[in-house]
Amino acid sequence: MIEQIGGAKLEKSDFIGINECFQPVEREYKRGEIITTYSPENDTICIIKEGTVYLTTDNAESQRRIISFYEKGDIIVTCIVPESDNRIFYLTAKTNCKIDFVKYSKFITCCEKHCSKHLKIINAYINKSHKKSLAHADILCQQTLRSKLITFFEYIKKGKGKNTFFLPLPLSDLADYLSVDRSAMMREIKKMNEENIIISDKRKITVLENSTEL
Repeated sequence: MIEQIGGAKLEKSDFIGINECFQPVEREYKRGEIITTYSPENDTICIIKEGTVYLTTDNAESQRRIISFYEKGDIIVTCIVPESDNRIFYLTAKTNCKIDFVKYSKFITCCEKHCSKHLKIINAYINKSHKKSLAHADILCQQTLRSKLITFFEYIKKGKGKNTFFLPLPLSDLADYLSVDRSAMMREIKKMNEENIIISDKRKITVLENSTEL
């Protein structure tokens, strides 16, 4: 059995001894439950075992913004927080979730008995987390709504390895993730269908070959 994390292939043998190394605490959450908030004093990381988790905050106008979404295999470090006044960052269960909580101090400190495996898993998780953050920054930096959508679809397409895929989050949440108006986004998606850039059926998207040329 091989698990793919952040482009690194981890053999089943790599996970032997990891429970002893990390000493995780598993918890389950129902859809809509707040899992935790970010805080410098929160000495934990979350490893998603099942489900989808959102990292959200509110802007100055009290509008929700989805900063990131996490799925099986993703790691979330909850003690690294940007400098901001009175801004609260929430981890919320979008679906029913199963999460391993690990002490941040244990995660970044190599154990003696399983050091090489520990390092390999740290590298794989950090690699995946870093790629996800860079991808979102790239998407948000696009100057037009269409460019944001195309860039997002391209990242999903490359991750899935095929032109047809299901969006990892609902369209209403996608608008929050892209920081755009939902109605404007839906109009743009309709235009992209009419111009044969994509074929969409709710969350099912097919990216046509000419999309990246626009």
